[in-house]
Amino acid sequence: MRQGFVYIIIITLFVFSGCTYNISEKNEKPPADLISRDEMVDIITDLHLYDAVMKEKQNNHNDVLKSKYYLYQTVMEKYNITREQFESSVKYYQQDLDEYDGIYEDVIAKLSKMKAEADSK
Repeated sequence: MRQGFVYIIIITLFVFSGCTYNISEKNEKPPADLISRDEMVDIITDLHLYDAVMKEKQNNHNDVLKSKYYLYQTVMEKYNITREQFESSVKYYQQDLDEYDGIYEDVIAKLSKMKAEADSK
């Protein structure tokens, strides 16, 4: 029992030490084609909406994967961006966790507003 407790302490310390890594200082310059913060909120919101649609249609795994790819492509085309541009922008924003959290707070607020509007109809 005591040995199990020691393992739990060691694992806990390991996990928390990994969480304290400070990446708040941006190490990379913004990519030339950085997607604006507001547009990132819109794009991520759309991606989450499409994910919700896909979860509702989980009949055939292969069909879901094909549909998911198509829907993600549709979002990229809607915003006239490439997957690489999106990924490099996400990577850039992830360097500042406060900024990235703020983006997701806005996404959640937007999705919550959409849900409230849909529920009221």
